[in-house]
Amino acid sequence: MVDRRFWVANGRRAEFEEVFDLDGTWSRLLKGADGYLLTQVRCESPETRQYRVKDFWNWHRNFEIFRARFKPEFEQFLDWVVSERLIEKEEFLGAYYEKFEDGDERDLVLS
Repeated sequence: MVDRRFWVANGRRAEFEEVFDLDGTWSRLLKGADGYLLTQVRCESPETRQYRVKDFWNWHRNFEIFRARFKPEFEQFLDWVVSERLIEKEEFLGAYYEKFEDGDERDLVLS
């Protein structure tokens, strides 16, 4: 899972939710990648317009492959979000991966 927090610009909450919802621009970009499962978006604080966005992957290497393979599209999306002043700030909270069922930690990455 990749976990981020966003502070949405004043008056832009509906647009932010549209961009990051299940059929939004962000999800459509991620759906092109192997291993993408879903994105969850939750408003943590309406007063501060603070949102939590979690992207779920079946394996951390698939997320890394996505970042490499779709780098231009990913950067273009981020540039667009900033240029449209959709967000005021973004905070990367971490990438969390679970151990295999047998307890093996091979390929385990935490940040």
